[in-house]
Amino acid sequence: MRLIICTTIILLSGSVSAFADDSADFNWDAWRYLPVQDGGRYKPFDTLAWETARLLGNRTAVADPESSDKLNSVALYLTMLFQWEGQSNPSPHMPPTLDYFQSHQPDKWDEAQLLRIDFLELRKALGLPEDQKYISPLKLSKSAFHDAQTGQDIPLLQKAQQLIGRRQQQTSVLDQKLMQLVDAYWTYEDIRMGKNLHLIPVKGSEHELWISVEQFLQTKFDDSNDPDGLLRKTQEQFSTVREAFRDKDPKQFNAASATLLVTLRELGSQQGTYPSQTFISLEVTYNRWVPFRIAWIFTSLAFILSLFGIGSGLRIFNRLALVSCVAGLLAIVTGFAMRIAISGFAPVTNMFESVVYLGLGTTVFGLIFECFYRKGYILTAAMAVATVALILADNCPAVLDPAIRPLQPVLRNNFWLIVHVMTITLSYAAFALALGIGNITLAYYLVRSNNSEAITALSNFTYRVLQVGVLLLAIGTILGAVWAEYSWGRFWGWDPKEVWALIALLGYLAMLHARFAGWIGSLGLAASSVVCLTLVLMAWYGVNYLLGAGLHSYGFGGGGQQYVFTALAIQFLYVAAALLRASLNTDSNLLAPDAELASR
Repeated sequence: MRLIICTTIILLSGSVSAFADDSADFNWDAWRYLPVQDGGRYKPFDTLAWETARLLGNRTAVADPESSDKLNSVALYLTMLFQWEGQSNPSPHMPPTLDYFQSHQPDKWDEAQLLRIDFLELRKALGLPEDQKYISPLKLSKSAFHDAQTGQDIPLLQKAQQLIGRRQQQTSVLDQKLMQLVDAYWTYEDIRMGKNLHLIPVKGSEHELWISVEQFLQTKFDDSNDPDGLLRKTQEQFSTVREAFRDKDPKQFNAASATLLVTLRELGSQQGTYPSQTFISLEVTYNRWVPFRIAWIFTSLAFILSLFGIGSGLRIFNRLALVSCVAGLLAIVTGFAMRIAISGFAPVTNMFESVVYLGLGTTVFGLIFECFYRKGYILTAAMAVATVALILADNCPAVLDPAIRPLQPVLRNNFWLIVHVMTITLSYAAFALALGIGNITLAYYLVRSNNSEAITALSNFTYRVLQVGVLLLAIGTILGAVWAEYSWGRFWGWDPKEVWALIALLGYLAMLHARFAGWIGSLGLAASSVVCLTLVLMAWYGVNYLLGAGLHSYGFGGGGQQYVFTALAIQFLYVAAALLRASLNTDSNLLAPDAELASR
């Protein structure tokens, strides 16, 4: 871990010069390293801006409504803040209000298409065209929600207030999407008024609270509450930065920003607990390098090279594939090491990390089995599965939230939880690898190949990988019971997550028994290894994203159902096609159980 931190400091040593940039452009990069408090933890402004841009419109860059210049997330956040002309509510303890537009005249950002609406039913309920994915904050504030049950139209924000009163009750997917949209709208209001940007620790705060820009600028400081004048100096510097931006003076803005950022760090250190520059720089590096994206680039390259190796028979391609695979593995491990250093917790906190961890496990299993068998097929299947997992994690932030958040109390300082989750997810990785090998096997049947040697080898690989997966799933389930007793005082409670984990275990045990007993052959094993993964998907994804019930509520999420169902439909059609083609094959040796394997 120290090696990573030291490397980060060296790589970021050039960033110091950014604070004194006198170029003709606004230097937004200097602001990336500004420490802020948000979501219960310290983070760089770079992270806050990116998460905010994703929350508003699921975009990393937005065009300025007037100049059409592309603004990255940092520039977008600060531009909306600096261009705010209204007077925000003086009470910082009031909830989001419905009279935001009463405090100022709507400007270009209020009328910009910023807020994304992905859910088709919500667009219909708001009376929007089906193909309109974005709406302006101004138009949203005036929108009416059509309640299909009552047939009445009600102001959208009023509907949201009603839902808040019964948030603990089971709500429909439409209500959940409505609240996500309104939360994005309220976040937009808070950005404009400076409520979301907490820059300075509150001196003597028992809970380590930080003061927002809104509160800071509205507070009147004097010699009694600001004896050294540093708070008043910071207020003046912030105003200078804002005025330089409004005057469109990049040189003055960059110089004033550099001065303000230095003063904020000095002030923050005096006021209370303040994160180190090394810690902040590490997270900015993580954000800008995107190690898991680097990982899927290497794993996809390894997949392509391994295909060339199988097709050409040249060993050089296999060796290059192994090198690329190892590079991808190192990128994943580096990414996890950085996330652990940033959060202080093992990578078991959300669905994003579990999907990436599945990619890690599949890569490791692929390397291990490839080193033992050296056939090329295993590495090809492993790289295909790992690449899909990593690409999904990198490109579906609305479903797989990559944000680093504080853990729920039940998840903290729990050894059994960490071991349980990591073991269970490793079993999922083994089953995913079996899925990949099974699909390759089915391809032989689909093209009516008579290469019985290759099919038998692939069947052996599938059988061994499934054995590893079942062993890990059984151990993980037992460890889950230990954790349940530690956390909830009982080993088993028929929670949906527990039930589906048991169903998945029994399903794979039944498949292994059928193969061992000779009831199914290579074709049956390949098809079963593909179909049985639906049990894993239900235990892993379905309980969290479809059922949304049980004691594992801290892991719930939503979205992506249509893509999952579409992928399953395509997969089932593929299996059905392979089975149909195999049934027309006159070579009975390919359909019968492998006698050697069945006798083991």
